[in-house]
Amino acid sequence: MPAHSDAGSPRRATAPAVRPRYLAMVVTVLLALPTVLLSVAITLVLGAWVGIWLTVTAVVVWVFVGVMLFDTAWFTPNRAKFAKSSGFRRPIPPEDELLAAAWGQVTSAPGVDGWPYSLWVEQSDDPNAFAAPSRIVAVTSSALADLDSRQLEAVLAHELGHHLNVDPRVRLVDMWLALPGRVLWAVCRYLGRIAGILGPLAPFARLVAAAGLLPVVAIVLTPVVGFDAALLFVVLLIVEPLTRSAQCHRDEYAADRAAVDLGYGRELADALRGWEPASTPRLVALHHRLYSTHPPLASRIRKITARLGE
Repeated sequence: MPAHSDAGSPRRATAPAVRPRYLAMVVTVLLALPTVLLSVAITLVLGAWVGIWLTVTAVVVWVFVGVMLFDTAWFTPNRAKFAKSSGFRRPIPPEDELLAAAWGQVTSAPGVDGWPYSLWVEQSDDPNAFAAPSRIVAVTSSALADLDSRQLEAVLAHELGHHLNVDPRVRLVDMWLALPGRVLWAVCRYLGRIAGILGPLAPFARLVAAAGLLPVVAIVLTPVVGFDAALLFVVLLIVEPLTRSAQCHRDEYAADRAAVDLGYGRELADALRGWEPASTPRLVALHHRLYSTHPPLASRIRKITARLGE
């Protein structure tokens, strides 16, 4: 692990400018509406396709998962259980010291309280960090190894911004309501791996396959649920990933603003520059811009620089 440098620009010890909670909640609900409708549509289509009893079973499982999610992450929080189910582990020396020192610096600003949060590590070669329910903040082992102390603080400040900007109960509800759609998209991604044998042409093949399957879905479902319902289902399949991506991008930009307000704008931009890929094919870049959970790193860097007034 490289030595962590303390060099950097002076930090502004000010609390981040957090969006009004009610406004963040309203916008989150509006952007999540297509996801809710898609979850309901999947349930109704499942009922019309395979029968009411299997649908009732699926709904019962869905509700049970929601109850367990809220119990583990909110009512009787068990961070260790939730963190391990998310693939995180407890920090080991010297990770624990690095994280504790960096988190102490981030949460030393007036109006910022760091004690309710729990720090974890994901064993991964990809530099990244996460803000998970139950006030969990996780960093990948690669990020811990590659970032200097100020950049690590900047990344943690970004994740703190996620927690400060959206009420954790709203995040939990959103996670639960999106479950049927996430299962559907997980199946689609698994099937899409077959196109990986085409190498550089794989993204184009997946795009053509997805566009070709949409009318097939409408044709197959029309005798089961009717033309209007089948058309609505196809529209939701197109719109929901876009609104989900827009919501995720909005959250990322808001968390970046929180990091800038905490005095870590330059360090966060430097960390993101180190994570930028050398080059990205245009089709892949377009796909990431429209459907990825994170906006392009270049866009984030531009917004951070603009907020810094540089």
